[in-house]
Formats: sequence, C-alpha cells, structure tokens
Amino acid sequence: MKKILKQSSLFDRLKHHKITVKQYIAIYLEYINGTVSEDSKEFQILKSIDDLFATKKKLKLDILMGDDYQKQVDDYLYAFPTTKLPNGKYARGNKKNIETNFRWFFENYNYSWDVIHSATVMYVQEYAAKNYLYMRTALYFIRKDDGTRMVHSDLADYCDKIINNENYTSEKYFKTKIL
Repeated sequence: MKKILKQSSLFDRLKHHKITVKQYIAIYLEYINGTVSEDSKEFQILKSIDDLFATKKKLKLDILMGDDYQKQVDDYLYAFPTTKLPNGKYARGNKKNIETNFRWFFENYNYSWDVIHSATVMYVQEYAAKNYLYMRTALYFIRKDDGTRMVHSDLADYCDKIINNENYTSEKYFKTKIL
C-alpha cells in the first residue's frame, strides 16, 4: 500500500466539503479574526482538516506493553543464545533497541507476552537443531525492514503458529545421503 501525503488528504477533504483552496483560506482567516463560531459549519470544516495534521500521541511503554515489560524483554533476550550466530552477529541485541522494536510490535500486533515467549522459544529451538544457521538476531526476529519500506515480523508469524497449535518437528525429510 502506498502512503499518501497529508496534502493529498487535504485536497480530498476540501473536495468532500465542496470548497476550493481559496475558500478554505478565507474561512481560516475569518477564524483567526474571531468571526467563526464553534457551532458553525465553517468551524467544523476547519476542525476536520486540522485533524489531518494532528500527530498521534505516543503511548508510554508501560501502558503499551504492560507494567512488567522490562522483565518480559529480559526474558525474551534470555531465550536467545549468548553466542554469535553463523552470520557473525550476536544472537542477543541491545535491550534499548529491543524495546524500540517491541514498541512497534505492540502498536501493530495484539499478542500476549505468554504467546510471545512461547513463539520465541519455538523459534530458537527450531534453529538450535540447525546449529542456528540462518537464524535472525533477537532484534530482527521482532521486526526486519527489507529495504523497500516493507516491514516483516517473524515473531508475529511464530505467534500465529502458537495460537494455531502448529508445532515444530525436528524430523528430517531426507534420510539417505546421495553422493
């Protein structure tokens, strides 16, 4: 989905209210001069356009992720091995960066910490059986930007596996070695 500029939304809103840019400016100037009352149609138009440019207030971490989020983040990190992965990066990451990614995760997904921990343990056990080959770091497991403004969360995928009772089996598909 392509993000649209707020200015595009402004023009759509003006079109919806059937006014031109010049009319909008005239209404705005009347509002500044104090000649527009709060119960008038003009004020409602200004209010609806002003809402386009209002920024969302960020929730505090403890409200977004729960009061004990720091302990939960620690538990999440402890699920990952303390060693370097085959790609040369450490499996665990900086706690502050992990908290930042969890902020994004909780703003976009609605999973409990129990589900998150179960999904994380499933993920780590799955890759432990493969000597951590191609395993993502704790940071990238939560959120990974692919460079094209697309963001992917393996954690969300594994949370869905937990909710849908999909278990990982370490059964090997190929049992014979072919030379």
